[in-house]
Amino acid sequence: MKKFAALLMAAMLLLTAVSAPAEGKTRPEDKKIITTTDVVGAETVFKKYDNKFYEAASDQPGTVVRLDYTTDAYGAEQPGWVNVYLPYGYDENGTERYDIIYFLHGTNETQDSLIGDEKVKNALDNMIEVGVVKPVIMVFPTYYYNYETRAIDMTAFSTKEMRNDILPAVESKYRTYAETADEAGFIASRDHRAFSGYSRGCYACWHQFFNNLDLAKWFMPFSANISGADEMTLAMPVEEQMQMIRDALAAQADYKDSFFIYAACGGKRDDMYNVMQALISAMIADTDDFSFGTDPAVNNLYYSISNEIHQTLMTRFYLYNAFDVVFAE
Repeated sequence: MKKFAALLMAAMLLLTAVSAPAEGKTRPEDKKIITTTDVVGAETVFKKYDNKFYEAASDQPGTVVRLDYTTDAYGAEQPGWVNVYLPYGYDENGTERYDIIYFLHGTNETQDSLIGDEKVKNALDNMIEVGVVKPVIMVFPTYYYNYETRAIDMTAFSTKEMRNDILPAVESKYRTYAETADEAGFIASRDHRAFSGYSRGCYACWHQFFNNLDLAKWFMPFSANISGADEMTLAMPVEEQMQMIRDALAAQADYKDSFFIYAACGGKRDDMYNVMQALISAMIADTDDFSFGTDPAVNNLYYSISNEIHQTLMTRFYLYNAFDVVFAE
């Protein structure tokens, strides 16, 4: 009888072990922390995550879907499309709403270039799973209106295609904080929207800041300074870049006290290291418009400097750092 009872107890324990839910992942310690104080006149911190952990396949993978739309931002109507990352558990029939990031790729790249890389997709999945960031939607457009010729019109892209076509197409279909997929809805939900970009996409991100400050509170420009409106004047003096910033803030005065820029760049091996250092240093020195730090309640600018090369895939590291601030409040 005792033997039977023991066997019964063992079977029950085994059944319990099998049916019990698995414990969630624990966020690992950062692999490396780089702190500098002599580059931009203020302390900057870059945290390198555990690659083996974050870039392995996640137990809670998100999905990437294509969304088509049309635009007449450049004249005749033409087709366009974006990739949309939806976090694990996204339910098209649900009620939960999500913060959203629009990310702009680098030179000669496409909507697939970042999110189509397994390391990046896994890193985003795992960051959400362990709570580095709340479940978030990411959108991957292109600013090339003719990819064969690599044709770009940053002003039309920012003021027409992004505002009138991309945002309405995405946010009428997916559950962001915009109650309505129109200008009024986007303005009301700007605290839950970010623009980001890497290299040439960073130029595009700055132009979102110049034109669409009413649509987003958060901006994450990675590894580039500011280009001219025609996107050809790339070697602009820093003071001209700063004047573009001041002009944009004056033109969008209702929002000049409600934004946060989280910039990042590689180290000296990054082609944009020197020009971005000069720009961010000038921004930090402009204490009338900027307050450097990581508290969005009192600051509106931060900068993270890694020892990484100039490559769009570095975006996964910069997002990891930016998520300490962006959407964290």
